[in-house]
Amino acid sequence: MKTEENRIEKDKNARSGLLERIAANSGCMYLSDLRNCISKRCCRFVIAEIPADDYTVQVWEDAINYMTGTKEDFKSAEEAKQRLLAYF
Repeated sequence: MKTEENRIEKDKNARSGLLERIAANSGCMYLSDLRNCISKRCCRFVIAEIPADDYTVQVWEDAINYMTGTKEDFKSAEEAKQRLLAYF
């Protein structure tokens, strides 16, 4: 039971962690700034530097959904990361 609770807490932290990481490293003051990232080149560079396997595919999908407004399903974290890079 404790292991499941730890996994849920880790997933919860990772979901917000990816968006926060991208925002902080892109110079965005607020997470909502990611939706209209002024410097798309900067966002793209930051995302490119994040190893895909630092986050689950679900976390990447959530980030894509938040940043692009589209709901997409991917087979791997790397595939999802590449889609986000293509967006920028």
